[in-house]
This record gives sequence, C-alpha cells and structure tokens, in this order.
Amino acid sequence: MTPHENPPPNGRKPPTSTYYNAFTLSYYDIHVLGHNMTQIWRCPTKSIQLPLFQKYFSPPEHTEARCWEHLDVGAGTGFFVAEALKSCLENRQSMRITLMDNNLSTLKKARRRIESVVGRLGELATVETVLHDVLDGDIPKSLEEGRYDVLTMFNLFHCLRTTAPEGKNGVFGMAARLLRGDGVLVGCTILPGREYQARGLAGLRVRYTLWLYNRVYKVFGNEGDTRAQLEEGLKAAFEEVEVEVVGSMMIFVARGPKRLRVEG
Repeated sequence: MTPHENPPPNGRKPPTSTYYNAFTLSYYDIHVLGHNMTQIWRCPTKSIQLPLFQKYFSPPEHTEARCWEHLDVGAGTGFFVAEALKSCLENRQSMRITLMDNNLSTLKKARRRIESVVGRLGELATVETVLHDVLDGDIPKSLEEGRYDVLTMFNLFHCLRTTAPEGKNGVFGMAARLLRGDGVLVGCTILPGREYQARGLAGLRVRYTLWLYNRVYKVFGNEGDTRAQLEEGLKAAFEEVEVEVVGSMMIFVARGPKRLRVEG
C-alpha cells in the first residue's frame, strides 16, 4: 500500500530523508541501536529503551472494546514496534499501528518488518504509513486529532534540524492534538551537553560523534538542545511530564494533552 503523503513545503527535504536508504538501514540496528546506544550514548536499547516502549505499547486490561491506536513518529527500521508486538501476541485486543516518517525508505522497511509480526495476529492488527515531516507544522490530513492512545517518538528529536522560532517544541503541541484525553506521549532524545557525557577519552568520542552527525552527515540537529528547553516544551503541551536522563539520553513521558482544556 502506498503511504499517505504530505509533500514538504518549497521542496525542502530534510537530510535524514536521503541519508537513510536501503544500504544505511541494513546496518542501522547493529550500529545505531546496538553499538552507539550502548557505547556512545550509554542508554542501551534492549535494557532501557525497549522495556519503556513495551510498557506503553500494549493496551491495558481495562481498555474498552475498541481498536487500540498507536502512532510511532520516526519509524526507523520498525525495531521497537516489531519487538513490542512480539511481546504481546497473546493479547487479543485489536490494534491499529500508524507509522509516520519523512523518509519513504524507512517507512517501507519498517512496514515490512512489522507486518511480518502482524501476520501472527491475523485481522487483530493493521499497519498504516504516513510520509510526513513533523517540522512542517500541520497535521497530515490522513491523521485524526484526538485519535491515538499512545504516541511514541524514540530517537527522533536529536535528528530534527530547524531554525524556526518555536523550534522543536511545536512538535509536542502536535502530539497533544493527536492524542486522546487519556493518551500518553513517550520518547527519548540525545542531549549534547557535556554534563551528560563520560569523562576522558570516552567523552571525546561522544563529542566527535556529535560533531560528525551534526556537521558532516547532518542527520543530527541537536547542538542547541537542552533538557530545560525540551522540558519546557513538554510542560507547555501536557499537564503531567516525567523526565529522566540516562547517559546522554533524555527519556520523557507526558500525559494530559492541554489542547483539550483549550477546546473545552
């Protein structure tokens, strides 16, 4: 199925939409989710990030008899959704999984991977894809406000490159508009501050990697990111915000989208 598409304004294409192709995605899990997360950013995927994703992925037992809606923004290779699905195959709750990314290659790879697991659930789970850049501001027409139970943004924010006045914090507002009143936003992003880096040669390696990804490959855009700035954006969009830093990674969980209060 062709993904719903929202063309970038003025033909602008983010660097990540071209850098991540069939070749680079072939070693993404091993290099980025494996080596980098453990050795560089000190926030291992399998022991910290994946359990967090799984915690909010599957519907709670008291969920009413309706389709559980999950929106994953920044699909990557589909690793997190696919692994989370494997852990809840016994759950007979119907689910609709929507993947949003600005890169068609990642959407295709993630969808194939997830559908290989979805096949075990029969008609209980479906997968949709949306080609869209979250920095464009508008919500894609194919998405419905107030629809999603969970919205995940894992390893997305440090890849966003923008000079807009509202910066990246406008993305939190978009998330609040898409979530149900009892919905949850969960995610993590790399912070560049030296206070979050290891000392000595390990710290030098972190700074070199940040320079490489921000200035050479241009797939990062986090040189100006701070915990305070991102936390402020989260609190502007949500009633309840939990933030924790593990290694160089800021983990966040937000509930109570404030857009409901404004509309009410």
